[in-house]
Amino acid sequence: MPLYDFLCAEGQRFERVVKLAHFDDPQHCECGAGAKRQLSAPRVHTDQIDPIMGMDGKMHDSLASYRRTLRADGNPQGENYIELGNESLKPVERKFDRKQRRDDIKAAIHDVKEGRLPPVTVSPVADQ
Repeated sequence: MPLYDFLCAEGQRFERVVKLAHFDDPQHCECGAGAKRQLSAPRVHTDQIDPIMGMDGKMHDSLASYRRTLRADGNPQGENYIELGNESLKPVERKFDRKQRRDDIKAAIHDVKEGRLPPVTVSPVADQ
């Protein structure tokens, strides 16, 4: 369904989704005044991008042609590359063992009481 811009008789502007079957039906603002459809620029979606070097060593100015070079059949190396931000992450299911966690904390407290601390590494600070 298309989105249309309207202007009511009171001067309020609003947008409304109107089915094509109801294109000629009169529209009214929330204030109750009649509204007229306004001209508006259509939204155009393109895959045009700034020129970027593909994995095939050539410059590409469309997203589709660049992404084609990331596939094994689209580059001379024959490797699959992952575009940053588009990689799929496999869900990692971590099982939380409450008893094991409690035992680890007790052991760490016991080590601290006995004086067994993990070694602390200090990086040297350059004199200024």
